[in-house]
Order: sequence, then C-alpha cells, then structure tokens
Amino acid sequence: MNLNVSWIRSRNALSLLRERLTPKLVEHKQKLSRSSSAVFVPFCHREDQLNLLFTKRTETLNSHSGQISFPGGRCEEGETARETSIREMEEEIGVSPSQVWGNLSRPVVSLKLQNVYACVGYIGHFEDLRMKLSPTEVSHVFTVPVEDLVHSRFEKTYQNQRSRRQWEMLADRVDSEFDDQQDRAENIRRISQITEYTMPVFPSPIDTDPDIWGMTAVMTDRFLGCCTLRLG
Repeated sequence: MNLNVSWIRSRNALSLLRERLTPKLVEHKQKLSRSSSAVFVPFCHREDQLNLLFTKRTETLNSHSGQISFPGGRCEEGETARETSIREMEEEIGVSPSQVWGNLSRPVVSLKLQNVYACVGYIGHFEDLRMKLSPTEVSHVFTVPVEDLVHSRFEKTYQNQRSRRQWEMLADRVDSEFDDQQDRAENIRRISQITEYTMPVFPSPIDTDPDIWGMTAVMTDRFLGCCTLRLG
C-alpha cells in the first residue's frame, strides 16, 4: 500500500486536511428519527500533531460496553445528524467543536440495521480542552496521531453472522448499483452467501484497551480515505 502522509507534518496541516475533506462531505439537513444515530469524529492538535480523539465506553453500558468509539448516540426526534453529534459530544466529554466541516455522504449501517451518521470537525488543542467526562458513559479518552493511524492500520477477518433476511433489509438501507429487482435479488443472494469478510482495525495506544474496530474503525478508515491518506 502506498502512503502519502508528508503533508500532515506541515505547519498548515489543519487547513490542508479541511481542504481535502470538505469536497467529499455533505450536510445532512433532514430531521432524523430515534431509530438513527450520529457520532462526531473529532480532530485535534496534540503536541503539534494532528490527532483523532477516541473514547472508551464504560463497562456498565448496556450496548458496546468497554469498546472504543467516537462521541455519539441516538438521535432525538427531529434532530439533524449535526445536532445529535454535537449534543452527544457535549454530554459525553463536555467539549463543543470549534469547527464543523460536514458529514460522510452516506451513513454507516450497523449490525442492528440502524443508520449511523458521522459528522467531522475540529475541537482545538487537546492540552487546552476542559473536558468533563460523563461517568456513566465514558471511561477515558485518548488521542492517536493521524499519521500513526495510517501506518498502523491492518485488516482482520470476521465470520458473516447476518441472515438472508438481514441482508435484504440492509439492501433497502443503502444505495445500490442495481437498477431492477432481478439484479438486486442476485446481489442479495451473492452477498448473503459470503461466509467471512475483512474489516479495517487500528491498534489502541493503550495496552489495556481493545483495538479500534467495528463501526469506529470503518468511519476512521473512510475519513482517512477521504483525505487521500491511503492511496491504493
């Protein structure tokens, strides 16, 4: 894999990052229902390097306990993806973004077949943040330099645990390249027979924490791809 990360070390790396990301982002203005969720992907500076900030969820949460995530959660009725992601970040870590750049063009669909929207922006210098972590939701936070994420990325193979019905429901949630029902049915048949698949994974810098995997890794990977940090 060819890597292009030299620009990330420049003094104007933040401006270059926004310049690369913005054309590939959209603004989801539609009001969402409580069946959708949104997260905020927070870039920050730490020791003069561009970093991504992650949270570790507490072990007492009912879902995804102990996992690495971005700040986020379920939409309130009538909220936009931007409004949800900012509200959730303020509730979870007590931080508001100084810049909001936009959303990934399409939501990521969770294993529970829920749309999860990703909003991205900048929260400032980590050393200057006055964070107040929600004790019921966030165990701790950490940051990873963007350049380290690029170099440490690897792929892991998982077993396909979705049923055919789940694949059919998933096909209704995402854009399809197929124009008619026959092509769509063939595509569902083909992908539902996949027994395993690979997903991006990023190691956590904290030895006692799990890897960054699942939807958080997928979103991280998409943003790295959007700013052409991964080439090939």
